[in-house]
Amino acid sequence: MTLSRLVILAIAAVLMALPSIARAEPPSPTAVFPFELLDTSGEGTKPGQQERLALATRELADLLAQTGRYQPLDLTPLAAEIKATEPRYACGGCWLEVARKAGAKFAVLAVVHKVSTLISTMDIRIADLRSGQFVAAARGQIRGDNDAAYLHGVDFLVKDRLLATAP
Repeated sequence: MTLSRLVILAIAAVLMALPSIARAEPPSPTAVFPFELLDTSGEGTKPGQQERLALATRELADLLAQTGRYQPLDLTPLAAEIKATEPRYACGGCWLEVARKAGAKFAVLAVVHKVSTLISTMDIRIADLRSGQFVAAARGQIRGDNDAAYLHGVDFLVKDRLLATAP
């Protein structure tokens, strides 16, 4: 094959790819609800726990935004309504209307089930608000009740599990 023919084929391949690049969808507006704590450890509330949950929520929103598929929304104006949905892991979808009111296409719910200081399970789920059904989920155990363990858990679950099944 001649060099000019190879160049023409390469240009054709690039031109054929352009429409799909131009059609790339913008990130979907996403309501990332704050991480919740289901504590069955019997240890009681520990200092820094709320801050740790907020840290994990920020990490989750940042990681989802970095994918280019999700645009986390500012839910601050809906703080009172969000608080009224707690605990979201047991409210039967009470959070759906709040997420829709925020203008979201997807909602992300996350919970840490603390069994002990050493062992917790972290769950992250994504719901499609058109159907109200969960379309992706990731679960895994984390070791430790500290910032590093929470951040490592969120990073692992999002990058290695959630995004593999998420829309």
